[in-house]
Amino acid sequence: MPPEAPDATLPALLRQGRFDEAIALCQQRLRASPREPAAWAALAGTLVAARRPEAALRAWDAALDLAPTEPAILVGKASVLQALSRDEDARDQYRRALAADPARVEALFGLARLAIESGDWDEAEALTGRLSAAGPDRPDALWLGARTALGRGDFEVAEARAAQLAANPGLGPDQRAEAILLRAEALDRLDRPTEAFAAAVQGKAIQHQLYAERAAGREGEVDKLNRLAAWFRAADPAPWREAPAEATVAGEARSHVFLMGFPRSGTTLLEQVLAGHPEVRALEEAPTLAEAYAEFLTAPAGLERLARLTPQETQIWRARYWAEVAAHGIDARRQVFLDKAPAGTLTLPLVAKLFPRAKVLFALRDPRDVVLSCLRHNFQINAMTYTFTQADTAAACYAACMAMAEVYRAILPLTLIEARHEVLVEDFGRELARLCGFLGLDVVPAMLDIGATARSRTVRTPSADQVRGGLSDRGLGRWRAYAAEMAPLMPALAPWVERFGYGTSG
Repeated sequence: MPPEAPDATLPALLRQGRFDEAIALCQQRLRASPREPAAWAALAGTLVAARRPEAALRAWDAALDLAPTEPAILVGKASVLQALSRDEDARDQYRRALAADPARVEALFGLARLAIESGDWDEAEALTGRLSAAGPDRPDALWLGARTALGRGDFEVAEARAAQLAANPGLGPDQRAEAILLRAEALDRLDRPTEAFAAAVQGKAIQHQLYAERAAGREGEVDKLNRLAAWFRAADPAPWREAPAEATVAGEARSHVFLMGFPRSGTTLLEQVLAGHPEVRALEEAPTLAEAYAEFLTAPAGLERLARLTPQETQIWRARYWAEVAAHGIDARRQVFLDKAPAGTLTLPLVAKLFPRAKVLFALRDPRDVVLSCLRHNFQINAMTYTFTQADTAAACYAACMAMAEVYRAILPLTLIEARHEVLVEDFGRELARLCGFLGLDVVPAMLDIGATARSRTVRTPSADQVRGGLSDRGLGRWRAYAAEMAPLMPALAPWVERFGYGTSG
């Protein structure tokens, strides 16, 4: 019997992460029907899945040229704008969709999510009410209600709504995982750690299974980090000691700062503090170096080329970087630009070669708190966050990232300072002055009101609710409430607990 032919339909290609083939299939359909809005919409959705948002926007615009009032297309474009933190543009598109169809669920949901991300709980509740009018048990309305209750501090209500949502038999696996992880957050805030950890493990297990096929076709994050560390350990350090001189390119900032480390290491708090300064423009976790990573850090040949990059090549890649920053709605000119990339530590060789004058804030936090937080919270799944779907791989990813960072720091001529989360929380004034001195900034009063800064900006990380509430020590040593659950991870984490001075009894 002949083998079964592989499934080459668009859904199958996307499910398997075969994005180039999926894009080619969409382009083939477009050649046959170039005036068909649905064909452009299919390409746009595929480009979104392939993490090519700018190309997706162009496809959505082409669809809108053909069908300028089609709500589904307006919503599709709005969702990409929202992902790029272009929130006002996204709101405009959602509102245009509602003008065409006042009951458009996706537009109501998108606006409600924007309200949640900006901490506007009243607006979120009003929009949720409009969704609930079509049915009080709607999954989207329940999720919004649970998320709003969590933001307001109504943890019992949040837990009950999340539990009700998770029990809905009509949910897809991704929605069920998100509901269970939302319930885990509420349980943690209710100081029910055993239940919270069990819920987190359950939600992450669903995500692990859901994305296993896609992950199997890619280089795993731990393998990637180990590969880069091994290459630099064996590399001749001499070519890395210097970088081509920087010449001015369009859109660049007067001063440039990268905030790196590891997810859940306190980078959101630090970003909000610094963003309170009137001369600082901050960008939250955008793929500003993704193209350069693909070009230089995925294979030994690319690394060799990066080590000996010419001034002309450097200028090309620097210009692409600043164009990417501008595409996210940031005008960095005459500003101190803060590129927050907690998962971007592996790109430090790019920083050293392309931006030798840039400063690096390297965020540190107790490794046990970091990994626990990675396990408890929900993330958009990528190569790194996929490791957070299992406890052992999350700990292994942290250890591999820190080992790679040590190798980098021994070779690369970085202007770098460590920023410890616990110190910032416990001795805020002194630590802020130290960090501002490193960055060449004066401490200004607006930096002291963290909550006000966070409430005036869109914050999309799991720390959003905490930073809107201002400085808090609740997360310090939170791992102790989960000590039994964390015990199996200590062989991987203990060396870093000791290395960073937290002490095994911590």
